[in-house]
Amino acid sequence: MERSAVYNPLNKGMETAWLSGPAFPKTVFRGKRRSGQPSLHKAELTLAGKPAELSFNSRALRKEARRLHIAYEGRTYVYSVERPGKPRVLEREGAKVEIEISRHMPPTGYVSPGTATGSVDAVDLAIAIVLEEVDTDVLTLVGAAMSSPFALMHYLSDTGD
Repeated sequence: MERSAVYNPLNKGMETAWLSGPAFPKTVFRGKRRSGQPSLHKAELTLAGKPAELSFNSRALRKEARRLHIAYEGRTYVYSVERPGKPRVLEREGAKVEIEISRHMPPTGYVSPGTATGSVDAVDLAIAIVLEEVDTDVLTLVGAAMSSPFALMHYLSDTGD
């Protein structure tokens, strides 16, 4: 799992996180930079060079309506965050990946324990792992309220000359 920690002005405010390895499809997530991480604003997700479709309702009040929906190669996923500090869950029919908030464990660094249940495969794990490096706070009502000034700044920068 990698994410560029250096701001690059040539990326036009976009940030990238990617995952690659012998058992995983190369998974790349790009989104507008927020807090040094890519966000769900103007987001793109590709796996093995093929795009996934992302959608979520940033204005919804109910947590069920705020979930991120991902469509890839005939699969449909729902990614949800109950509230900040709680585990993140990626689900599709017959498979579920749940990853807890990361903890610092010297000398290893940060560790994010998780569980996989059902017929989970490398694609499921790749999506769940790369989303750990994405700012998904807007999927919670509290996170959306706290990020609204940021959303306003993005709106103004995208519509201004």
